[in-house]
Amino acid sequence: TSFTSLGKVDIYGNGFEVESYVPGGNRLKLNGTSMSSPQVLNLAAKLLALDPSLSTAQLRQLIIDGSTGKDLGSRTIRLLNPAASIALLRREQAGNDMQDRD
Repeated sequence: TSFTSLGKVDIYGNGFEVESYVPGGNRLKLNGTSMSSPQVLNLAAKLLALDPSLSTAQLRQLIIDGSTGKDLGSRTIRLLNPAASIALLRREQAGNDMQDRD
């Protein structure tokens, strides 16, 4: 979107027309970083729930490595893909379990 963060962005979360609850229990579609950043935080929390020993650097890498590329013509951006990041962690954990058995 044209109202996104300034500076280098490593990962993009959906921040456009995100359905949110507002006071009184009503729902409203909102835009902006305030809508996308909770999605990234939610993924980080899920990854930590699966492996509490993850460092900040490891979390960051899992989120980036699990992201999906989107070609915009002049550049490619990385879109948040929670399912892929979680699958990546599970594959890494399965690989570590196999090494531990050797």
